[in-house]
Amino acid sequence: MYAQRLSRFVRRQGPMGRMFVDIHVSKGLEGPYAAMTMELDTGSDDTALPRSFLRKLGVHPLGWDRYELADGRRVRRQYGIAFLRLRGDVGATRVIFCGPKDAPVLGVIALEELGYVIDVKRGGLRKFRRQMISTRRASVPLA
Repeated sequence: MYAQRLSRFVRRQGPMGRMFVDIHVSKGLEGPYAAMTMELDTGSDDTALPRSFLRKLGVHPLGWDRYELADGRRVRRQYGIAFLRLRGDVGATRVIFCGPKDAPVLGVIALEELGYVIDVKRGGLRKFRRQMISTRRASVPLA
């Protein structure tokens, strides 16, 4: 089950193997959810969505942060929290409020929060096994 390939949910485009996926986004766990086609970007930590899309859903900015773009430029953007749904798996994640010229991007943090990784060799997504380091309390008090 954990090694299940999800290639039918991912569309590849071009010689570089750019991957796109349809994600459902919401302000809260109960919805309503709206669909957005996003590029999977292993170079992006946070998820980026158009400001107008997030505003229509009722997602509000929580603060500002600095981000470095692929070309080395640094920009300042607002961020908030949204719920994402992929194949029935739901997770809350940080979303960047982007401008109209910015592409919607699904970052690796959100992808992992949803329980998926990009399978570069096979060209798709796959579920990964979640792990916990320990379920017992530490016997040595932490200072």
